Amino acid sequence: MVICPPKRPYDAIDTLIKALTPLGEKIHIVARKRIAWGTREKSYVYLVIQGEVSVLRISDGLLLGTTSEPHVLGFTEMFCPIRSNLIRAETNSILIRVDAALVVPEIERLHLWRAVAELATYHTTYMVYRDMQLVNQRTPPVIYQYLQEMDQLPEERKYQINILNYIQERSGLSRSSILNVVSTLKKHKYIDYERGGYQLKVNNLPV
Repeated sequence: MVICPPKRPYDAIDTLIKALTPLGEKIHIVARKRIAWGTREKSYVYLVIQGEVSVLRISDGLLLGTTSEPHVLGFTEMFCPIRSNLIRAETNSILIRVDAALVVPEIERLHLWRAVAELATYHTTYMVYRDMQLVNQRTPPVIYQYLQEMDQLPEERKYQINILNYIQERSGLSRSSILNVVSTLKKHKYIDYERGGYQLKVNNLPV
């Protein structure tokens, strides 16, 4: 069974970006660069304006989520700074970094707590969705889910993304177990891909 991800709160994200942009500084992040949520003295909220970024767990590098659309990250770390994850740019990206000390007064002034709540709820629901994909699941269904996810990516991104790397980073499965399933699917023409594991095309996955 393919699990559908939660619906993004586009209006809330757009509202928060418009409200917080004047308070921050624009930063350019090159592909694969990692950035922290802040320093010992301060925390930041990041507005993703352009590019593709992921959130990674520090302890093992597991990729928790990726966005290639305008987004707002950092509220959780602002309120509960456990510093257990970080941001990584997947492509050259443009972010706006906002000092968290400036964020709450502006949210209060503009009465934007509903937008913050909608965004926080989305992030919480996304983690539940992610756990449903992985926890207590057999290996093939987990791989099928990520293959479906990859198949929805823009064509230009499929040229850049390796199937094994994509699934392993997000699932923690071994490369050999992923390769066994993916090779079998290609052999039986359920999927197709180019040499090196790029340009995935899903034809029809087994039930």
